[in-house]
Amino acid sequence: MRQKVPFGIAQIGKAFRNEITPRQFLFRSREFEQMEIEYFIDPEADYEAIQEDWLNEMWNFLKAVGLNEALLDREVHKGDKLAHYARACTDVVFRYPFGTQELLGVAARGEYDLQQHAAASGESLEYQVPGQKRKFVPHVIEPSLGVDRLFLALLCSAYDEDEINGEKRSLLRFHPCVAPITCAIFPLLKNKSGLVDKARNSHACCANCPFESELQCLAPAQGNVKHTHHLPLAD
Repeated sequence: MRQKVPFGIAQIGKAFRNEITPRQFLFRSREFEQMEIEYFIDPEADYEAIQEDWLNEMWNFLKAVGLNEALLDREVHKGDKLAHYARACTDVVFRYPFGTQELLGVAARGEYDLQQHAAASGESLEYQVPGQKRKFVPHVIEPSLGVDRLFLALLCSAYDEDEINGEKRSLLRFHPCVAPITCAIFPLLKNKSGLVDKARNSHACCANCPFESELQCLAPAQGNVKHTHHLPLAD
């Protein structure tokens, strides 16, 4: 089925950069995962409003996966920092331990991308408005995010330290939506039948919960881990 403008295409894949001095753990490397959306719009559309909508969507996504909003900010590209082909660009930056750096960007790239593809391929990429004679080369709004940088930001947001009975410990408090396991049952000792029985009873209680149809065993009984399950979150 032919898509009507506006519409978007999302993709994720490997990207490479001629990085002379890779550094800062996952943040700056020669090979990384990149995900982006190419959102095609009418040249006469209000690109600033659409860009702002995408910035809000991306901001909400970052909060939803567990990033600390207090560590997020916006940085608008102006003057020499704005690419020659871009009509506007705003980054969402994150305060990493080594400093505030770009996490994602949302750029209004005009018709530059499609014009370059058309010039290289020799094919017209004009869009004809259904039922009209009007044609145009769509403009692009591009949200772009590095997966590795996001993962690093998640680690930084999840890291915490606390103290129990005078003993200090370091831990990761991941948001449940990205935690691989949200509910687990661990008998302290596998050779004490009383503890194992309690674990099995707890497992039976979980199996009778409202999420029974989505309760899934992720690991067989081994070591002192008797039952491990994933439970969806309640609203």
